[in-house]
Amino acid sequence: MTDAIDLHTHILPAGWEDFAARFGGDRWPRLVGDPSAKCQLYVGATFNRNLDPNAFDPARRLEDMDRCGIARQMLSPAPPLFCYWAPGPAAEWCRMVNDSIAQAVSRYPDRYLGAGGLPLQDPDLAVKELERVAGALRFPAVEIGASVRGRDLDDPALIPVWEAAAALDVAIFVHPQAPVLAQERVQLQNLTQVVGFPLETALALTRVIFGGVLERWPQIRWCFAHGGGAFASIVARLDHGWEVMNEARSAVPRAPSEYARRVWVDSLTHSPRVLALVLETFGREHVVLGSDYPFRLGTEDPIAALEPAGLDAELRRRLLTDNALVFLGR
Repeated sequence: MTDAIDLHTHILPAGWEDFAARFGGDRWPRLVGDPSAKCQLYVGATFNRNLDPNAFDPARRLEDMDRCGIARQMLSPAPPLFCYWAPGPAAEWCRMVNDSIAQAVSRYPDRYLGAGGLPLQDPDLAVKELERVAGALRFPAVEIGASVRGRDLDDPALIPVWEAAAALDVAIFVHPQAPVLAQERVQLQNLTQVVGFPLETALALTRVIFGGVLERWPQIRWCFAHGGGAFASIVARLDHGWEVMNEARSAVPRAPSEYARRVWVDSLTHSPRVLALVLETFGREHVVLGSDYPFRLGTEDPIAALEPAGLDAELRRRLLTDNALVFLGR
């Protein structure tokens, strides 16, 4: 067993009350089938994915972790559970999801860490849940979407959330949950996650740079999923735009590539060549291990996935453990 920390994994509660019946609305997540065997996740009437018991039961995950040499996982909500579309009841929904994560962590405190979800569509409620996550639940991080109902993360309405995250010293893990635009274009061949997610993540990171979020709150530790999406591929063009376009140059005092060295990304790139570019873009100290466990677009063995990259011993240790500890403030 190594000391490896997998910072990109998801877990779902094994069941919940019928929020649609209690609060109305036709987009609440629901389970069909038996979570202890096999079941399906629906978002309203729309099928989302098939799920095995390891998506719910923290005990069932341990065998996979031990086989791969993972010492700890950070558990975060599955993106279909964000429910940013919902009004006030979303706060109760987030509490239910976060309490489920807290129960898993309490059962195996040496193996799991928590990253709670927030009702970001209502910043005041999000701050309250952030305070609870950091205080009562003692999670080191929260997980948020890359956008909120079409609003980017530099939207002024979210300022209270970033103020609270900075004050509470809570790290932020950013995970895409919708394509940038034109769902009808990316959903063909079921490519929403394949092409839509990397574009959404690249835009989210671009907005927190040019929107001044990283400049205003430099103490906040951000991590962007899936190697930062497509950001590493466009950062040189962003730098050039910052150099030659007055509007971009006047927005922030530093080149986008400099801000990129302030954030973390995970190692889930599916390619040693892409991982090399990610390491070059974000720095050796800012890439952490990530698997997207237990979902099929992730990797079953995130440590083995690093082997083709030929990392030196120091860099391998950083990716497996050291960088995650710094991100988590440990």
